[in-house]
Amino acid sequence: MNTRNVLKDALRGCDREEVARMVGMSLGSLNNQVAGELPYFPKGKTQNFLERVYNFIDITYATTGRMIVLEKMAEEFGYMLIANPTIIAADSPAITRIAAILKEFSAVIDEIGNANADGKIELHEAEKIRAKWEIMKRITEEFVLACETGKFVQDLEHDHDSNH
Repeated sequence: MNTRNVLKDALRGCDREEVARMVGMSLGSLNNQVAGELPYFPKGKTQNFLERVYNFIDITYATTGRMIVLEKMAEEFGYMLIANPTIIAADSPAITRIAAILKEFSAVIDEIGNANADGKIELHEAEKIRAKWEIMKRITEEFVLACETGKFVQDLEHDHDSNH
């Protein structure tokens, strides 16, 4: 990851002086963080604060297998961290993947119906709904990714060529 470019993009349209003041550094220090230089370091040799965070996330992920820092940061800002899945659809036609999505969607709806059977949804029931939702979301994302990478176009072309 080019953290300097990320910082430049993040600061685009911002008043850098105001940002520097709010994070407790001088404008010159902020600019040095973005440029990657200190008066006694060659350009690009100093780790900026984003690189330090990136390295921390990388190390904790390597040792735990979890993205807890990113998950918590996303939650703090009202987002949810979802990993880009690998393309699982490699050996199945689109219709098979569509059927799987519909099956998982049905499971989510069933879980919601079961949870609300008594007119209220308890916390433990919400957790079950969330678990079903996460499965459906992952399977749907895998399908969309396969579509975006042309997986199903290739299948169609292969089937068309083999019929002639």
